[in-house]
Amino acid sequence: MSDFEIAMDYVAQNEEGLVKNSNDPGGITNIGISLRFMLSLDVEQQKVYGFFPELGEQFIETLTYEKAKAIYCNEFWKQAPFADITNQIHCNYIFDMAINCGIAPAIKCAQRACWAIQKKWELLIADGILGQQTIEAIKMCGMFFLPVMRAERGNYYRQIVANDPSKKEFLNGWLNRTYNS
Repeated sequence: MSDFEIAMDYVAQNEEGLVKNSNDPGGITNIGISLRFMLSLDVEQQKVYGFFPELGEQFIETLTYEKAKAIYCNEFWKQAPFADITNQIHCNYIFDMAINCGIAPAIKCAQRACWAIQKKWELLIADGILGQQTIEAIKMCGMFFLPVMRAERGNYYRQIVANDPSKKEFLNGWLNRTYNS
């Protein structure tokens, strides 16, 4: 079983403080929580965190680590059974990617990494769902999982830029996060 607090400490090393980049489609971001993400939540979810659209940028600017942690726990950790990944290092890495680009893309990369390692395409469907088959496949990959997962993640970011060259300015940061963590 993996631990949220350990995974969160790992993510915190990769998330900067307040970032205002007019080219970032997520808008203003603090501790990895973007205005776009907060606006994507339904109104009841927004209220749980004290977010109101009219206070959008102010909420992001004053976001505390504890509140960001609550958002990560409820909107990411609890949305997929990350705790069921038995290797904490693997969990940390997949969870970090899920926060950076979404749960489904992170899980699809993990599933493709399992395919590459086990050479069994029929092993699982790259559906972006962290089900028991995927959890078992990750476990079976052992020490080979992380290097192959890094390659999959790097390719994912390069494909984003290939499809939308306007995002090229973000590629080095994404790749640093991919290979340095």
